[in-house]
This record gives sequence, structure tokens and C-alpha cells, in this order.
Amino acid sequence: MKHEEIYRDLQKQLAEGKWKPGQQLPTEREFSQQYGVSRPTISRVLNRLRDAGRIRRTAGAGTFVTEAPESDEPPHLNLGLLVPGLGRAELFEPICARIAERSQQFDFTLTWGSVPADDAVDHEAHLLAAAQRLIDHGIDGVFFQPLEREPEAPRKNLRIVALFESSRIPLLLLDSDYLPYPQRSSHDLVGIDNIGASFVLTNHFLEQGCVRVDFVGQPYSAGTWSLRLIGYREALRRAGIESRQDFEHEGDPRSVSFARQLFESGARNIISLNDETAARLMRSFESLDLKVPNDVRIAGFDDVKYAHLARVPLTTMRQPCRALGDLAVRTMLERVAHPWLPPQTVTTTAELCARESSRVPREGRFPR
Repeated sequence: MKHEEIYRDLQKQLAEGKWKPGQQLPTEREFSQQYGVSRPTISRVLNRLRDAGRIRRTAGAGTFVTEAPESDEPPHLNLGLLVPGLGRAELFEPICARIAERSQQFDFTLTWGSVPADDAVDHEAHLLAAAQRLIDHGIDGVFFQPLEREPEAPRKNLRIVALFESSRIPLLLLDSDYLPYPQRSSHDLVGIDNIGASFVLTNHFLEQGCVRVDFVGQPYSAGTWSLRLIGYREALRRAGIESRQDFEHEGDPRSVSFARQLFESGARNIISLNDETAARLMRSFESLDLKVPNDVRIAGFDDVKYAHLARVPLTTMRQPCRALGDLAVRTMLERVAHPWLPPQTVTTTAELCARESSRVPREGRFPR
């Protein structure tokens, strides 16, 4: 084991109360045998814990756990940020910016894991390298947005997570879990109430008199796909409308042929997994000379900047990015201070932004 890993392991054991204040710790020899490293390595670790005020070392007597400090001031933390969607998904920029804003108030340093946004690069190799750099930098916790929308994303996420877990570094997941629903990982998660948001967006169409609403996502999408489908289906069920699998579609919204298939199947009122999917689908429909909202209606999730600036302003569920950043910081600080707590799922409410793209004409050209 490396010096940093041993230091973090002993820190965790001290925080969890394995040794009580005043209790003597094992000797350097015993620790070196336990971790399979040299005594000088253990000596460096113990000296670092001494300098941090966690232990006291007395020549000829041994090493002892210090009494709990009287000050309630939390220690300065070094937190990491690993967001593969940064630069590709606009949603995460304001969330990360808010986390950075809070660093001064809550006395932590934020170290960004640099990952190229270029689709041509090997994201797995870059993410693993970035994760290792964060570990080597001595971080106390990591904000991590799981990789999505590419082949083998689940396997790649597991490799990244395993690096941090082996170093006993807490992870806080942004937006979604890396395990498919209904599985839940052992890490904290901060995001919107996806089930409730999708329920609200589906009702937006139903309240306008629509009797058929379709749902569209892209291949390899995040775990939010399953949660939003649950909200969509529940809204239909409560309206007395049958939820049919042939109304739930997966495909490339940039594909004109996919858009044509959607339209020919009877899809007229479409909920897209996110704003990016919705915007690309709108362009594909335009290539088929189909007009939004007269011929087909579309809505999405996130409320990215271009949503209200599009030629036809997009109806969407707005994610409260600043609030999500605040929740992420608060949850991370609580996790570092209390590592034994069970994993938390912290959600907040998204806001419906009803715009022209989902407006159902009174005299629609096609059945609703």
C-alpha cells in the first residue's frame, strides 16, 4: 500500500473510534507487518497524523490517540471534482460553478479532474488517469458524475469507482447513480426528483387533452431514464390511459429516419429524456418539413441555455442547478465528517417551464 492509502485508512479508523482518546496504538513494527510496508513508511504516516493533531508520540512510551479537540472548527478539506459530462453536457457547468463558489465559505479547496470533452478520445483512460491524480493529490472526497451515453459505460464507471473505494475516498454522485435502477450503490447521490418531474411533464400534455404521449431516449443513457419512465407511466395510469411499450422509444435523435419512424408510428406529443435529445429531434423533424408545435409537440428536461433561445422555445423541466450545488456541498461535508452514516439520496424539485414547443393547437392537424 502507498503512504497516502495507509494515512487515509488510519484516519478513517480514528474517526470511527477504533481507538479511544488516550488509548495506545500498535507499534511501528506491528503496523508495518499489517500493511506490508517498511517501518520508515509507517513512521512518516504516524508523524503526519501527529502533525494533524490526531495522535501524540512519546519516545520510549509509544503512540497514543489525542483527546478530542475543544475547537468545533472543521478541518480544511481538499475535495475533487470528476465530471466527464463537463464540456459536453451544459447542465453540469452551473452545478460545478456553484460548488466552487461555496469553497471559500466552507473552507475547502476544489481540485478539478481534467477530462477532454472530445468524443474521439479514450474517455476511460483519461478518467482513470484523472481519478488517480486526484487520489495522489490527497483529496478528502470526490464529486463524481457517472459516465453515460457511450458503450460499456457501466463497466467503465465501476473501474473508476473502484479506484476511489480502494483508497477509502468518499464519493458523491451528481445527477444519477452508476448502477441501473432499482439497484443503488453505496455512495451519496444528489439530483432532482426524476419520477416527480416526469409525472409533471406528462401531465402537462394530458391537461391539454392529449390521449397519447410518447417517451424518447438515447442509447446508453443514464439511470435517470428508468426513473423518468416510472413518472411518465404513473401519470398515464392515473389518467386512465394504458402505458404501452411501443410508445417508449430509444434511438438517435439526429437520425432523420428515426424521426420519420416516430411520426409514422403516430407519435405527436413527445417527452424527450433531456433537452439535448429534444433539440436534435426538433431539427430532424424540420428536415422532414414537420413543424413544431403544429405537427408534433416536444418537451425535455434540464432547461439548458439554448432551450428558451431555440427558434421554437422548448418546454422543459428546469433543474435548480445552484440549489443542487449547495446540496452537493452540504452532503459531502456531512459524509466526510460522519463516514459511518448510511448512503443518502438527496433530491430537490424541478420546475416546469411551459413554452411553445409543447402547445397543443385547438384545431390540431393530427389526432391527439
